[in-house]
Amino acid sequence: MQNRYTQQVLLVIIGMSCMIGACHKPGSDSEDISGNWSTAADFKGDSRCEAVAFVINDVAYILTGTSDRGPYNDMYAYDVSNGNWTKKTPLPAAARYSAIAFAINGKGYIGTGYQSDVFLKDFWEYDPVAQTWTQKDSLPGDARSDAAAFAVGGKGYVCGGFDGNKAFNDCWEFDPTAPAGYQWKEKASFPHKTRSAVAFVLNNKGYIVTGSNNSEIQKELYQYDPEQNAWSTKRPLFNYSNDPYDDHYTSVIRQNGVAFTLGKYAFIATGENGGPYVASTWGYDGEADTWKEYTGFEAKIREGAVAFTVKDRAFVLTGKTGTLFLDNMFEFNPFAEKVDND
Repeated sequence: MQNRYTQQVLLVIIGMSCMIGACHKPGSDSEDISGNWSTAADFKGDSRCEAVAFVINDVAYILTGTSDRGPYNDMYAYDVSNGNWTKKTPLPAAARYSAIAFAINGKGYIGTGYQSDVFLKDFWEYDPVAQTWTQKDSLPGDARSDAAAFAVGGKGYVCGGFDGNKAFNDCWEFDPTAPAGYQWKEKASFPHKTRSAVAFVLNNKGYIVTGSNNSEIQKELYQYDPEQNAWSTKRPLFNYSNDPYDDHYTSVIRQNGVAFTLGKYAFIATGENGGPYVASTWGYDGEADTWKEYTGFEAKIREGAVAFTVKDRAFVLTGKTGTLFLDNMFEFNPFAEKVDND
C-alpha cells in the first residue's frame, strides 16, 4: 500500500507528457475537447493526500489524510459562497487516511482507513449544527482502507477495500436511523475485489469504477441498484465495440483518482495508472452509458486528491505528486469552452 507514495520524478515527466496531449484520442481535434479548470482558494490545512470529503447544506467538509508529518484527524469547512475555509471540530478518533465518507440527511459520516500501522473499521457521525461527533456501529467486515463508498436513499454503502494483504469485494449498507447494534447489513457482493476505486451516484443508483486488484488496473464499470440489491455491468473501459466512440476508453482507467457529479453527468479526474500519473478528465452519461473526454487537469498531476460538488460547482484539491504533498484547489466547469493557457 505504501509503494504508491514513492513515485519517481521520471514518472511525473511521463505523466506530464500525457497532460500535454498524449492522452487525447489519436486523430481527434483538440477543439472538440470542452471544459475548463480554474484556480480556487487553497486548502487551509496542511498539505496532504488521501483525505475525504462530505457536503452538508452547501458546505464542504474536508478531513483526515496524510503527509510527511503523518496522518491527520482534523477537519476544515469550505463555504463556496464566500471562498472561506474554517477549521472545525476534529474527528475524536485515530488520525487516518484512505478512509471513506458520505453525507446523509444533514449529517456527515466517516469510517475505516489506515493509521500508519493499523487498519481501521470504526465509524463516526458529524452533526454540523452542534459541531459534535458521535460514534456509530463499526463496520462488521474486516478493517480496511481504500474502500469505495456512496450514499443513496438515506443509506450509505461501503464496498471493497484493502487490508495490507488482500483486496475485498464485500459490500455493506449503513442505516443511520437504525438502533445501535443494527446499523449495518451485508448486501450483494461487488462483482470483483477492488481497492482505490471511485464511486458516484446517478439517478439513485451507485456506480463503482477504476481501482486495482493485485496491481492490475480494473477496466469495468458497475452499477448498483439498492432497491433490487443487485449489481449490473455497464460498458467496459476499453475498445469494446466496432464503433469509434470507445476507441480511447482505456485512458479512463486509473486508481486513486477522484469522482464527482454535475447535473446528470459524473466525472473522473487525476489518479495514476500503474506508475504514470493521469491528467485526463472524463465524463460519464449514465443514460447513454457512454464516456466523453474533457479538458485534462491543468495543474500539477496528482493522485490521492479529494473532490466535492457544491451548488453545481465542482472542486478538486490536495493530493500528492512524487514526494510533494499539495494544498491547492481547482474548480472544474465541464460546460465552458476550453481555455488555451499557453
